[in-house]
Amino acid sequence: MKKLLLFLLLICSSFIFAQDNIILSQESANEKGISPVWPKCEDSRFSPGKCFENSLRNHIIRKFRYPQAAVSEGLEGTVTVEFIINKKGKVEVIEVTGGHRYLQQEAVRIIRAIPKMEPGKWGKKPIAIAYSAPITFNRPKIQ
Repeated sequence: MKKLLLFLLLICSSFIFAQDNIILSQESANEKGISPVWPKCEDSRFSPGKCFENSLRNHIIRKFRYPQAAVSEGLEGTVTVEFIINKKGKVEVIEVTGGHRYLQQEAVRIIRAIPKMEPGKWGKKPIAIAYSAPITFNRPKIQ
C-alpha cells in the first residue's frame, strides 16, 4: 500500500511540475485568445494578438540593417528565427535557420531587441508562447 501511494504521489507531482513549463505555439495561443502584451498595446484598438503581430512587424522593419559584410559578399536569403516570449515577458531565441551566418546574426540581433512585455497568461498564470519570424534579406540595389 505504501508503495502504491508513493507511486501515485510521484506521478501526480510530475504532472504538477510539467504544467509549470507550458509553452504554447502562436497558433494555439491565438485560438485561445492568449498573447503577450507588447508595450503600448494595452491602449490599442486592436486585440492584443493583432497588436503583437503589427508591433513585431514594425519592430523588424525599424531595427533592420543589412550587414555590410553581407552586402560586400552579395548575400541574400530568408532567415527564420524561432523564439519564445517567456513567463517573465522576455525574448529567448530557440533556433535560427536559413541564410548565411551574417544574415542569421542580424536576424537574431533584431529579435533580441524586442522589448520586455507583459507575458501571455493562461487564467492568471503566466506562460511562454513560441513564435517564428521569417526575415528576408534582399540585396540592396547599388545606385
